[in-house]
Amino acid sequence: MSSQLSIFLLWLLYATMFHRAASGTSFHLVCNEKDRSALQIFKLGVVNHSNKLPSWSSQQDCCSWKGVHCDNNTGRVTRLDLKQQYLEGEINLSLFQIQFLSYLDLSLNGFTSLSAPFDAHASFSDVQFLDLSFNDDLHVDNLLWLNQLSSLKYLNLSEINLQNESNWLQSMQLHPSLLELRLASCHLTNISPSIKFVNFSSLLSLDLSGNLFDSELPYWLFNLTTISNIDLSFNFLKGSLPKSLLSLGNLKSLRLHDNEINGSIPEWLGQHEHLQYLGLSDNMFVGSIPSSIGNLSSLVDLSISSRSLNGNLPTSLGQLFNLKSLFIGGESLSGVLHENHFSNLSNLEALVLNAPFSFDLASDWIPPFQLEGISLSNAKLGPKFPEWLYTQHSLVYLEVPNSSISSINGDQFWRFVANITQLNLSKNNISADLTNITLNSQLIFMDHNNFTGGLPHISANVIYLDLSRNSFYGPIAPLFCHKLGSQNNLDYLDISFNLLTGGVPDCWEYWKGLSFLFMESNMLTGELPPSMATFIDLIALDLHNNSLSGHFSLDLSNITNLEFINIKQNNFSGTVPTKMPRAMEVMLLGSNQFEGNIPTQLCNLSSLIQLDLFHNNLSGPIPPCISDIPSMGGAQRTSHYPFEFNLYNKGQELQYEDYGLLRTLDLSSNNLSGEIPSQVFSLVQLQSLNLSRNHFTGKISREIGSMKNLESLDLSSNELYGEIPGSISSISFLSFLNMSYNDFTGQIPVGTQLQSLNASSFAGNPRLCGAPLQINCTQGSGSVEVSMQYAGSNDDAFETESLYLGTGVGFAVGFWGLWGSLFLNRTWRRVYIRFLNYGAHKLHVFVAVKLKALVAHH
Repeated sequence: MSSQLSIFLLWLLYATMFHRAASGTSFHLVCNEKDRSALQIFKLGVVNHSNKLPSWSSQQDCCSWKGVHCDNNTGRVTRLDLKQQYLEGEINLSLFQIQFLSYLDLSLNGFTSLSAPFDAHASFSDVQFLDLSFNDDLHVDNLLWLNQLSSLKYLNLSEINLQNESNWLQSMQLHPSLLELRLASCHLTNISPSIKFVNFSSLLSLDLSGNLFDSELPYWLFNLTTISNIDLSFNFLKGSLPKSLLSLGNLKSLRLHDNEINGSIPEWLGQHEHLQYLGLSDNMFVGSIPSSIGNLSSLVDLSISSRSLNGNLPTSLGQLFNLKSLFIGGESLSGVLHENHFSNLSNLEALVLNAPFSFDLASDWIPPFQLEGISLSNAKLGPKFPEWLYTQHSLVYLEVPNSSISSINGDQFWRFVANITQLNLSKNNISADLTNITLNSQLIFMDHNNFTGGLPHISANVIYLDLSRNSFYGPIAPLFCHKLGSQNNLDYLDISFNLLTGGVPDCWEYWKGLSFLFMESNMLTGELPPSMATFIDLIALDLHNNSLSGHFSLDLSNITNLEFINIKQNNFSGTVPTKMPRAMEVMLLGSNQFEGNIPTQLCNLSSLIQLDLFHNNLSGPIPPCISDIPSMGGAQRTSHYPFEFNLYNKGQELQYEDYGLLRTLDLSSNNLSGEIPSQVFSLVQLQSLNLSRNHFTGKISREIGSMKNLESLDLSSNELYGEIPGSISSISFLSFLNMSYNDFTGQIPVGTQLQSLNASSFAGNPRLCGAPLQINCTQGSGSVEVSMQYAGSNDDAFETESLYLGTGVGFAVGFWGLWGSLFLNRTWRRVYIRFLNYGAHKLHVFVAVKLKALVAHH
């Protein structure tokens, strides 16, 4: 009886399992309790985990939690994939106590810390795949926690800050099973160049790009006999290419671009017969491109550029029949390109030649390739647009900037480019009337040409449009008052430096999505219409150097992203506009007719870093609340988009491209009066302060010495008196100072930078003495003996001379231009828009070609 019952129960179990299989229902055991516990500990470290990981509840089997994968037979957790889930907080490495975990991916999140609470004798999982990359704010001091993961085959810690880990290489070679190691952009500094051997016996792919290595290529690299992919790009590597690279016989990809490698490109490089990707661009190579590169018949991607390369392109490159992407650049390269330079490039998809090459091609030449992208910047293509380009029917990107083109076949050309995504014709001398043309490309660069007529029409596809520095004339209403429908995508518009006239139309409700609007340096007139306050995403508005007038009464306070406004050199009147968003950073309102007091509402703009009210009709005192602006005071510096503008600084007008590092206050050439409040001198972040040509009285506060960042100070042509505070000599960065035409007395404070200034900095103060004036100070009954009276005391003479006082200008502009780029905003679309306008055109042509490959690669 019992045996019959057992058989029946077995049959029932089998039938139940068969029914579930037939109905498609999965069958597995319940999640292991130890695995659940480790997952719950990790969950506690996630900020706002209830909303971020809602499925991770105690009521559900942990094998059904988002990102968790279990073995159907054992119920044990084997994979955890939480890539790009916008998680923040702490990564608790209790996860490694999940015994059968082999795959862990927490990349593309916002974790900021990492904890390892386990002890050295705990049992660890058999993790083979570990990806914590692109947690940009995650700082890890050491990699000792990796030592227990002896089975690692794939490790990606890219974009994690490892700057305190100096022994990273020693930690990595404890993992001899590694097949792929990615430590890109980890702030690493030591690549241990003198070590001859590391235990990477299985390594196939190594990515150390974007770090801070400044040595020659390390010896240990040439002993990685199994290696097939090396990426050391975007470092500071130097020295020449060593012949020991030939020992890496399996090498398929070598990316060394954007370094400081010098010497010649060696002929022996052509012996790497398996190479498919060779990146040598943006280095310091000299000499010519060796013809042996044409022997690399497996090459798919080749990039070579250096300012010091010379000679012509070798014709042997035309035999690389597998080549899909070719980038050659160098301002010293020259020569004539013929058809045999391209004769066998039938698979070519992207061609970038950023060099002054000339072309000698038959008028009926048909290339063997169909390109997706082409960039021929700085080439000698003109004067006519080349006929052979019309044969390229698959183009996504067409870039021919600065290529000596002056004429196009109107109808044929505009039909040809109608479906091209990105069109760059900038810095040519093309003459054409665009009044009846409709532009359709998404990204359009047509600046610095001689296009004429009215502004062209645009389709709803256009995202970026630069028509600046041409000869367009007439009103702007035909462009702006032409409704494109609900799909209008325009984000960036620049029509500056043209001959446009008439008023600003009241049609801006059609363009609410604009982020950047530049209409400066035209001949626009009249008042601004109310619809200009309806923008939603506007970041920058530049209307300067027109003839706009009336009260600036627009309420811009609801445009929460607005950071930059420049309305200088117009005829605006009334009071200074105050209805601005709190995000406002740069307000340039100079050379108008604003009147009244400086409004205290400006003190509420907590992000303000530049305020220019130069040459208006303002009166009254400086409001003491000016010290309430934290961005000019002690607040930490932030960054913004690279705005371009002219600024009167250091005695002359300078052109700036600022990324949010510059702090300036210019209230000069008004009718301001009263004493300069001590609160002004608490603005310790200021680099330029100009209060000249007003009616300020009283003494200068000793607090001026606290302005440690000040580089330019102009208090000239006021009614200030008393002694110049000695604390001013402690401002070590001060390179321009103008105290002329006041009533200062006593000795000029002693300080190296003060005595090195021109005497005109103190002219017009007859009771002032000491170097750099040629007036000696004599102790006595408060009198000053003059040994040689300073000559030249009129305003005009000083103004002319002061134009030559701006020492260190080139250093200042270069410094902010270079280091400011490190702090660009990370909002992807807008960064890309600014990136396009920042002169990196050579890379655009690769976007369409490589996007899918790039995504797959990461």
